[in-house]
Amino acid sequence: MFIESLNLSHFRNFKEVAISPDRHINLITGSNGSGKTSLLEAIYLLGFGRSFRPGGFRQLINEHTDQFTIFCRTANHSIGVRRTTSGDQTLRLDNANATKMSEVARLVPVQLLTPESVDILLEGPSLRRQFLDWGVFHVEHSFYKNWVSYTQILKQRNSLLKQYSASATQDKYWLEQLAYYGELISVSRENYLKELSDYIQELAKSFLSNVTIEVRLKKGWDSTQSLFSALESHTEKDKKYGFTSVGPHKADIKILADGVDVKHRLSRGQLKTLVSALKLAQGKHFQSVKGESCVYLVDDLTSELDADNQRLLCQQLEKLNAQVFVTAITGKQLSDKFQKSPKMFHVEHGAINE
Repeated sequence: MFIESLNLSHFRNFKEVAISPDRHINLITGSNGSGKTSLLEAIYLLGFGRSFRPGGFRQLINEHTDQFTIFCRTANHSIGVRRTTSGDQTLRLDNANATKMSEVARLVPVQLLTPESVDILLEGPSLRRQFLDWGVFHVEHSFYKNWVSYTQILKQRNSLLKQYSASATQDKYWLEQLAYYGELISVSRENYLKELSDYIQELAKSFLSNVTIEVRLKKGWDSTQSLFSALESHTEKDKKYGFTSVGPHKADIKILADGVDVKHRLSRGQLKTLVSALKLAQGKHFQSVKGESCVYLVDDLTSELDADNQRLLCQQLEKLNAQVFVTAITGKQLSDKFQKSPKMFHVEHGAINE
């Protein structure tokens, strides 16, 4: 997937801007606070329906107006998103209204690398689940429907647990439904991670040649039991605390380096390169399955990477034959790290100049 044109209206500090990016490497320069990251943020929003920065959608709207609009054209689609200060959202897909953000997100597969991406390895399991589920969502169409059904049922059961109002018969019904959809979700994750692992190991060797990386799925319950049995055995605990304590919503990915949890084995710089390998591997797997590439957003690439790893990452990005947007304060920081000269954009005072 390649963005042929991108238009922003009243998004962050941009009033009205339009760019026609290159199909390969695009280098976005500008001083701190100029809006480089905001440009990446707008593209990310098309693929996720939200920002990757903290805060709600209102902060994305220029202070002098009451709404923002993002519009892009690809080779096959025109896509638009509008949000207002009142919370209304309008989605446009090929000149018609779309009802769900998932319809848009499926057409804009985005991979993001920021200095904070290392939190995937350092923080709690929710970020690793998001990483995993992005891939399953994009390669297995039924996953999203199963996940929506599961989360709705989970919410209903947790509400009843908090009210102490679920009879044994009623609770058994919810457990059966949770187990049905939860097992489907877990199988999808297992199958995906099994395929992805080969790509991760291949890319990890490029960045960490002397380390063996292994990735395992922790399902979110005792794998020697069925999910229904695990749910039943935790019923009394769940009633006591008012929430469902086992299931795929508690899943995690165990990432090991030479058999040890990576955060105890690798340095900060090595963790940063490993995250790069994870993201690139996920994009390569997507490309092999779907026959098209992701859009890569790389914010502040030079942060915490030495010159050799900067060059290695840039060269790996070039090999993907994908559209890439990279930010830097000046072009000199990165222009010589790519084998071919990138297309340059400069951001200043709410304007983008080619």
